[in-house]
Amino acid sequence: MGVASPELMAETFIERFNARDAAGMLALYEPDGVFTFDGVQKAVGHEQIAEALAGFLASPFTLRGRYAMVHASANAALCSLKWEMMEPEGWINSDGVSMEVLTRGSDGLWRFAVDDATAGRRAEE
Repeated sequence: MGVASPELMAETFIERFNARDAAGMLALYEPDGVFTFDGVQKAVGHEQIAEALAGFLASPFTLRGRYAMVHASANAALCSLKWEMMEPEGWINSDGVSMEVLTRGSDGLWRFAVDDATAGRRAEE
């Protein structure tokens, strides 16, 4: 299950991450979607994405963030999320800026085609 509009993706992803809803997070990706945290190792497809996300979901961290940019056309969107990974004590463990490509499916819902969690930060380096 995707989201009704690209603007809802960040909020939905963060809610599902913080709830440790692995199935709900995976449903936000296209079946052949791509996820990378570092731009080097890439997870392609639901099975690999589930494996890649499992380590994050096993951590005690919570996620917070907001979209800095959403540019949408009829069936594709480019989004950038400024995010922070929070320790249980409330301090920031890590932060980043994602670059995401969302596509609208035949059901009208939006899903990640490409989710690069740190592309925006790497571009600054």
